[in-house]
Amino acid sequence: MIRLLLLVLCVLGVTTVRANEPEAPRALSSQEAATLHADEVVGRAMYLSDRAAAVATDAALELDAFRKESRVRGWITQAHNDAITVTFIDATPSALYRATVSNAGKLVGKVEAYATPQPLSSFEAGAAAARAVALGAKFQPCSERYNTVVLPLGDPPAGKWLVYLLPATKQPGVIPIGGTYRVTVDHGTVAAQRPFTKSCIALEDDPRAVGLMISHLLDTTPTEAHVFWSLWAHKDMYVSTESATWAIHDGHIRLVETGH
Repeated sequence: MIRLLLLVLCVLGVTTVRANEPEAPRALSSQEAATLHADEVVGRAMYLSDRAAAVATDAALELDAFRKESRVRGWITQAHNDAITVTFIDATPSALYRATVSNAGKLVGKVEAYATPQPLSSFEAGAAAARAVALGAKFQPCSERYNTVVLPLGDPPAGKWLVYLLPATKQPGVIPIGGTYRVTVDHGTVAAQRPFTKSCIALEDDPRAVGLMISHLLDTTPTEAHVFWSLWAHKDMYVSTESATWAIHDGHIRLVETGH
């Protein structure tokens, strides 16, 4: 993959960038604060959903039937107060397996396997339909495999969904941020679509580094995708926009520097 404008921030690099302490960053505007808060909320929801799917998949693979399964066409998730339900679906779509994962990333109970495919709930059916629409949209992939996160837009059953297309990788130490897309689906139709990068950039996760830095010129502030990938990598991320530098720590965004 193309690697663009990548800077790994090692301990010495962070502590010796300037001889003098930088000036305190300016105050955020109310619009910036609202945008960043929304990005933090959505980015964390993306991460919890994606992690729940990974935990559920690992648990399901302990079942002989699942390892031999040929009907699974993906999964959808539904968040509750303190846990996420992961439903593995077939092509119809119907439910083949279900698992519940806590927001701490632990399997709750056992994986349910259905001898006969079960009908989806209205929420699950809407999410599955939105997922299919988004995957059918035209986009430039940066990976042979993509995972998806489907989140309701507004209170269900509003019929509006945010579908995130997330490039997958099996390479250790690689964060495949390039090729991440958001598709807004409104009652079965693609209402909007956007990429979060201009290229197939991949960040190298050096274990010696305390953080990662990426330049981002598509927005004036970091996005929910940056929050997601920072949480996914379990590492701070520094995002350099056209006129500011931002830090993401544990899913929270703060302004570090302006005027560069």
